[in-house]
Amino acid sequence: MPMPLKKGCNIHVEHIKKNASYSMRSSDVYTEFYGVGFIISGDRKIITPNGIYFSHAGDIGVMDMGVYHKTSSVSNQPYERYGVKFTPKIVENLIQTIGNEAFQDFISHGGYHLKPETQQKVRQMYEDMIEEYEHYTHTSELLLEGMLNRLLITVMREGVLYSSSHIALNTTDEMILDILSYLDLHYTENPSICELAEVAGLSEPQFMKRFKAAVGSSYKTYLNCYKIRQAQNLLVNTTDSISEIAEELGFCNSNYFSNVFHSIANISPSAFRKSMSSPLKEGGLFCQH
Repeated sequence: MPMPLKKGCNIHVEHIKKNASYSMRSSDVYTEFYGVGFIISGDRKIITPNGIYFSHAGDIGVMDMGVYHKTSSVSNQPYERYGVKFTPKIVENLIQTIGNEAFQDFISHGGYHLKPETQQKVRQMYEDMIEEYEHYTHTSELLLEGMLNRLLITVMREGVLYSSSHIALNTTDEMILDILSYLDLHYTENPSICELAEVAGLSEPQFMKRFKAAVGSSYKTYLNCYKIRQAQNLLVNTTDSISEIAEELGFCNSNYFSNVFHSIANISPSAFRKSMSSPLKEGGLFCQH
């Protein structure tokens, strides 16, 4: 279970640095507070019963109360993030202003990608919150409430929804969780069902049945959604060509990559890259299947 908030406090602010291989040992759940984290470096996979999300530097992750989650590394980059946990009490005024439905919609989406200029603003907001939190006085919570409201409203206005596989996951199947961890390291190699079944110690029919029962989709669908989320990160944060990205992710050619990308994200890779370098449009982009 996560550490509770300090007695009498409705907010906790932190700055965390971990090595590249850091992963949560088991699933966790926030029972009394929400969480909002900003990744400075590192690439993470977040598994919840509602979906599997991929988060990278510059992303804001949000966690609703009562949602079991587990995160793990999907790269060799050191993991650094800012985080804030807060109770419903400290956002009462915000919820009253924007409406409970709008707040629940915001907090239930897993996370948001921020453009570079927004990332700079958000990082400074966290720095200011850390400074106030580390010098806590009887007026600090009032100030932190205003800072938190500014942070949340900025993400609501300027964030683009995480692309997600939207794959429901039965986290009790530890064998399939081990397979998903194996895929984190080998997805560019396009491991076959035969290979994965052997790793799991199952027959192919048993593996396919267990995988679909746990993940809610076929292995091919899961693998393609995984790759397209990685592709979206590369399209936004690198200048690699579409052909280079296709090759890096293990697609046989750029045309096939573009077709898969469009079928999942409902937009071409080039149009996605262009949309992320132009002013944000209302709604954001989803990775769907």
